Amino acid sequence: MTGRIQVEGVETYRGVASVWDVAGGKVPDPRRYIVIPSAMAALEADGSFTLTVAPGTYYLGAIVRFTPGPPLGPPRLGDRVFLSPDGAGEYFKVEVRGGETVDVGTRSGGWEYEGFAPEADHGIRGIVRDTAGEPVADLLVFGFADPSMSLQPVGVSDRTDAQGLYLLRLDRPQPVFLRVRESYGGGPLMGGGYVGVYGGAEPRAVRVPEEGIVEGIDIEVIHLPPAGTEERRPSRPEQPPVDLGKQ
Repeated sequence: MTGRIQVEGVETYRGVASVWDVAGGKVPDPRRYIVIPSAMAALEADGSFTLTVAPGTYYLGAIVRFTPGPPLGPPRLGDRVFLSPDGAGEYFKVEVRGGETVDVGTRSGGWEYEGFAPEADHGIRGIVRDTAGEPVADLLVFGFADPSMSLQPVGVSDRTDAQGLYLLRLDRPQPVFLRVRESYGGGPLMGGGYVGVYGGAEPRAVRVPEEGIVEGIDIEVIHLPPAGTEERRPSRPEQPPVDLGKQ
């Protein structure tokens, strides 16, 4: 799937194009919740993009960054949102067949992202604290449908505030398992950072009702030093010296 985003007055583009599988039931709407896309790719400097996806029908959306920070991830206040949803709440769908490339052409317009609606239809709220009980700011809480938390997340919160408060907004009521990280990337935290799971060593599901917010779901995080440091390496018991005369 290829295309190009065009904004009057922008010469060098920063941003991301994303798709959400229609069959998977994920309907993007960053004003109400954040759902992880099926695929994403950073925009090229001229606003063009290329996405490789399996055959299927997808919602297509894009963000042009007018804010500092990484190009990937959900919109930030002041960014421009395109295609899905548009300013009227409509969605742009693209059908992709095997072995074909779909060119959606050049798309202009878009609307300025002003943040979440005041309340969420479904969600989980709580505080993220470290092992000393102090709140930790600027972390993300991811929700997963599986207890191993190995599949794609069903949702992600906005970043925790100075009091460690988070709100994970969901597009539907469902049991979710919660994991805390600093960034959107998966895999081990080679660079160190905060990580935590609701329930600790035995992850606990949070059941979200048909309407409203589940309150008081606090999560403890630990801080991992960067991989390769002495703090990160496991300690080994000392071994007695070998007496070569007995060999």
